Amino acid sequence: YIALGIKQKNILMCDSNGILTKKREQNGELNQYKSPFAQDVLEGGLADALDGADLFLGLSRGGLVTKEMVKKMADKPIIFALANPTPEILPHEVREVRDDAIIATGRSDYPNQVNNVLGFPYIFRGALDVHASDITLNMKLAATKALAALAKETVPDYISIAYANSDIHYGPEYIIPKPFDRRVLIWEASAVAQAAVEEGVAAVSSEDFDLETYREELEARLGLSYSIMRGVFNQVKGRNKRIVFPEGDHEKVIKAAAQLVDLEICKPILLGDKSKIQKIMKELGLDFEYETQNPRKDNSNALPYAEAFFERRKRKGLTLTDAERLILNRAYYAAQMVALGDADGFVGGVRRNYADVLRPCIEVIGPINPGHHIVGCYMMVINGKLVFLGDATVNVYPDSETLAEIAVEVAKVARRFGISPKVAMLSFSDFGSSRAQRSERIEQSIEIARSIDPSLVIDGPMQGDTALDVNVQKEYPFMTFKGPANVLICPNLASANIAYKLLENLGGAEMTGPILEGFSKPVQLVARSDDVRHIVNMAAICALDAIRQDSYWDKINEN
Repeated sequence: YIALGIKQKNILMCDSNGILTKKREQNGELNQYKSPFAQDVLEGGLADALDGADLFLGLSRGGLVTKEMVKKMADKPIIFALANPTPEILPHEVREVRDDAIIATGRSDYPNQVNNVLGFPYIFRGALDVHASDITLNMKLAATKALAALAKETVPDYISIAYANSDIHYGPEYIIPKPFDRRVLIWEASAVAQAAVEEGVAAVSSEDFDLETYREELEARLGLSYSIMRGVFNQVKGRNKRIVFPEGDHEKVIKAAAQLVDLEICKPILLGDKSKIQKIMKELGLDFEYETQNPRKDNSNALPYAEAFFERRKRKGLTLTDAERLILNRAYYAAQMVALGDADGFVGGVRRNYADVLRPCIEVIGPINPGHHIVGCYMMVINGKLVFLGDATVNVYPDSETLAEIAVEVAKVARRFGISPKVAMLSFSDFGSSRAQRSERIEQSIEIARSIDPSLVIDGPMQGDTALDVNVQKEYPFMTFKGPANVLICPNLASANIAYKLLENLGGAEMTGPILEGFSKPVQLVARSDDVRHIVNMAAICALDAIRQDSYWDKINEN
């Protein structure tokens, strides 16, 4: 505490006999550890020490502090009652007499648990990774400051769920991260490692230590999906792509937007009532830069947007009156922003059915080429392996041409994530063992896919175990690829949708998606059940799509 700035003269320390005073020191009552904290004050007990005190730090025994003592503390007192298993005073007892106190205990059943599990494992991790010869005070202070900084970040949904869906955000009830927070490893260990390097107690030199690289290594230890998304974040960081969120007044979207700004992933445009957005931000304790528009109140764009929409759909039964009505719908308005270049990408779906958000994007933004199909795929991490599954969201029962296009487009997505695609066209039979019409459709789609992309490694139709099990593959030595497939194409939407949900809920797969491919402008959708982390990931992927599209048009213009 002294190292963090508290002046020693302002500390009153007590033992079982009362305040440590100069008189007690002169009488020989204090040992070498207590003597430095002896103060030139009148003798007294704990109650006297707490009168007007700003902070109580207890490491003694349960029930030592009374409500009367708490009443006499200064305004907004900090009470760290850390005796275990029973604190010096219980939080609800403090609340009975003070509503302005910040309370922490060592107990997991109360807010603000102070526990060694937040310290030792991550301090040692950081020290060991840089081969530190000592654990110094500066390293411990770095760990402390990292925890304090992390507490101010938006709390992931999985933490809230672990604590009975409680609303957790920085404030009196949450001043220290929860022990279940996986981010502690990244924040604390990296801070400790950096402090060791800077202080010169690490075997790694400052020239050889790169903080961001080390953080990425820590994220990789949390799982492949963290590592992959870190790569996406690095590519979009600071590129300032403007991503519009039609449900901008939804709590999860606002939490995600705060993280997106903090990580410099994009500039969020939140559609909705500005006062409602500000109210939610205040309740969540968030403050970040964002742009907001309300289609029903900000009418300067409504008419030109409606006219542009009408021009696009007038030969498909849309009247100008219909366009003017629909453009007030936030999904249509957001899609039109992207279509006209007023936003770089669209991320929506947290409040509405998937199809209800997809339809405006198809009608307003449309596919990259006439007749081109929009495709949706999931990126899955299963047992440490990266696999792509399609189409689980858009095409209900694709014909052979559409199925071929799905295979080609999902393979493109895989390549963007650094995967050399091996495409398995899934079916209920292997390589024509059943001559059913549905199997023939898949065989035709493979030939079409090869004509679209001759370099594509693709085979089928095959059953799921043939696609993934090398022992089963030995029965088919003629296959065009060896080893497990990493792109799985299902014969229809029903089978793909069932497969990904079973894999997620029974197989423990980590899902990212659906990742949409084929729109003329960047569009990514989320589901109502998706958490904040998923929204952040999809916004990052959308921003990356926008950057990739810029590069494409730059090349076209050069030519």
